[in-house]
Amino acid sequence: MSWQSFREQGKIVEKSFSKFLVNPNWANKTQDIFEHWDLEGELNGTLLKFDVKGMKKTNRLDADYQDDFAWVEGTNVRGNPGWIKGKADFIVFERTSYWLLVNREELLNFVTNKIKENNNKKGKGIYMVYQREGRKDKITMVPFQDIEQLTHIQKIDKK
Repeated sequence: MSWQSFREQGKIVEKSFSKFLVNPNWANKTQDIFEHWDLEGELNGTLLKFDVKGMKKTNRLDADYQDDFAWVEGTNVRGNPGWIKGKADFIVFERTSYWLLVNREELLNFVTNKIKENNNKKGKGIYMVYQREGRKDKITMVPFQDIEQLTHIQKIDKK
């Protein structure tokens, strides 16, 4: 998949989630890239910023998307702070039948602690720090079953 089609798919996912917000406004390019939020809008009477994540594959070349874990980005491909360290209030994960909204700061603290408990192991596994060859990114696989145990989450049925 080309970068352009990947970006277009992301916009479709963001627009799909935006229907649940009052007065959604999209981030400009600078806010999207450097502040790591896609849109802001009112949810339950509060104005919030959201970074929306579509479903991901385990491996880039896999045919199908999976719904078992999230890839959490600590450092992006340019070596800058990843989306988990951005300015979004909530990370929104697309799941098969619902949207999972997770408080970004709570998720950051949780993942940081899990990586430390795993002795900062490197590799492609749960709570391991994975870096793609030739890239500066550092990403971690986090099971959704763990994320859903956090305190500040909300599920919104897609229907």
